[in-house]
Amino acid sequence: MFNCARINLILMFCSVAGIAIIFVGLFVQSNCKFYIDDFQKDSTVSTWAEHSDTVMAEGKSKASFVLHETGYFRKAVLFTMLNPQPCGAALAGIKRNITLDIRKFKFISLKIKGQGQYRGYELFLKQKGSSVDDYPNYVHYFEAPLEYEIIHLPIRSFKAYWKGEQVEDAKPLDRSHITSMGIVAYGGAHMAKKQHGVAALEIEWIRLE
Repeated sequence: MFNCARINLILMFCSVAGIAIIFVGLFVQSNCKFYIDDFQKDSTVSTWAEHSDTVMAEGKSKASFVLHETGYFRKAVLFTMLNPQPCGAALAGIKRNITLDIRKFKFISLKIKGQGQYRGYELFLKQKGSSVDDYPNYVHYFEAPLEYEIIHLPIRSFKAYWKGEQVEDAKPLDRSHITSMGIVAYGGAHMAKKQHGVAALEIEWIRLE
């Protein structure tokens, strides 16, 4: 779903040897936006699947992604329950397979609100069809605000992580071939900040800018 500024048709006049010449210039403002999901309108949660630590035998965390809709509003809510291992390892969230070329965009933006026992999340990208068993995730950590706000995650700031640890020598993210993205609450196994318990992340939309 694209939402771009209107195209402006500019007429410019000049005179060469007494003859008026009209130049027609077509200018398009560069603030186009692409909505990955707009839950306020017609997006559904069915394109997202759970992505939690229960893929491992010792995993105990859980996530659920649902629409919350009344006659006055429409949004999606990511409910998460983090049950960390003794080291702090825990993961609960969602993942979506999607094919994107994001080279022309600078940010992944979200309109969100958080509540519960923690507000720390990560948004991750995968490239070229990589699975959980190969290649790192490219991750941007963020803190959900207590009231609805728009947060902007610079795409250039996404860093490669493998099992929670940054991969210093990883190749740059291939922005031309993004094949999946996800949003997860983390336990913080390799981080100073540890998280556990239950929380909810309310999402009105996710878009590229």
